[in-house]
Amino acid sequence: MKTLSSICVLLLVLCLTSSAQTISYAKDVFPLVKVKCMKCHEKDDENPSNFAMDNVALIKSSGKTKEMIIPGNGANSYLVLKLLPKPPKGAQMPIFSKKKLTEEEIGLFIRWIDQGAKDN
Repeated sequence: MKTLSSICVLLLVLCLTSSAQTISYAKDVFPLVKVKCMKCHEKDDENPSNFAMDNVALIKSSGKTKEMIIPGNGANSYLVLKLLPKPPKGAQMPIFSKKKLTEEEIGLFIRWIDQGAKDN
């Protein structure tokens, strides 16, 4: 139930922000990935999930879950669900940080995926 309410809050945030703005992986998403995710999710790094976030191609092809990102459907993409409290499996990401992503930061991931998860 808490995950559902978190998704509702994120959707509200998305509605309140400009949905017309194109989200760029390089300019908007990767800076967050670099600071919050790369410690554990580099291609050369050993991690149990085998999920690498160095670039868009790796995000789309690595990991154990086929629906890590569902272009056009950010809210149901496993990557986004893992950023929310009480994900379907395991712990909320980033796992080794007490400082989780903000709703606005998660919203960037959702909007980027909703816009097709382009390598831009």
